[in-house]
Amino acid sequence: MKQFHNYLVGLLILIAAGCDSDDDRRAEPDFFPLQKGVFQTYDVEEIVYELGDPDTVHFELLTEVVDSFASDGGYRYIIHRSKRELSETEWTYIDTWSAQKTTHELIVWEENVPFVDLQFPAKEGSEWNGNVYNNVTNPTTGKREDVYAIQETGEDQSGRFTTVLKEDNQEFIVFYDKRVDSYIDNVGLSYREITQLEYCTNNDCLGEQIVNSGKIYKQRIKTYGRH
Repeated sequence: MKQFHNYLVGLLILIAAGCDSDDDRRAEPDFFPLQKGVFQTYDVEEIVYELGDPDTVHFELLTEVVDSFASDGGYRYIIHRSKRELSETEWTYIDTWSAQKTTHELIVWEENVPFVDLQFPAKEGSEWNGNVYNNVTNPTTGKREDVYAIQETGEDQSGRFTTVLKEDNQEFIVFYDKRVDSYIDNVGLSYREITQLEYCTNNDCLGEQIVNSGKIYKQRIKTYGRH
């Protein structure tokens, strides 16, 4: 009887350990899957202002992990980006990005420029310098430091998600800069918004939010998976 009791206690300990492991895994969502063959497609709307006149285009964007190589004790994954017009069936290659995850951050090279797009664990309110590995300046402050922040984390019908606020200067007189990324567990980047607008600053239009130049870019997830 005593042996059976000891066996039962041991079994319960193993079950509890298994539950703890499940909880631990759940506590670490994969907001940027990196495996060869992983892909996402997006619907993109881009409004470009030149000399005050807006030009709106719609297209589909494909991002696909095509290869990887050893780098700094881990692996850096090569991502091809392609696009197609809504009326087309064939994809046209645009450029190559790459990405690498460490235990504490996600680095994405937009072509050859590295940005720290996420910091782990993704906790609401955490902040970091997205430009720590590059020489890019913040278009609002002119400084190299570009503070990103986890604006929201949660879970909905799509799964666990996190939203990164890269900039929102609330400036509607000279230059408005708002940049937001959202991620879903096991999906990747689900939404990207970039709004950067330069307003007319002449005496007869100052403060009237008349756009001289800039862009409004919105990228929404359409499909995802792995080939």
